[in-house]
Amino acid sequence: MIISLRKLAKRTLFLVLFVLLTIVACGGYSRLVGWIGFHDRYDEPEGRALKVFQTEQPPTEGTKMVERLRWFYLYGE
Repeated sequence: MIISLRKLAKRTLFLVLFVLLTIVACGGYSRLVGWIGFHDRYDEPEGRALKVFQTEQPPTEGTKMVERLRWFYLYGE
């Protein structure tokens, strides 16, 4: 079996460039997502702000099935 050093060098160069460009693309994408990304609405507020929310009471046993499904999809309860 004959191994051409030129072909081996070209393939190695291609592989190295492919890996480097993939790393650069992934890093750039993660920075872009961090820059554009939305803030978590459950984070602690900054400064003198207060986190205020109103809890709703779970539905009673006499509620309709549609209302129970709506409650489940909205609140997960």
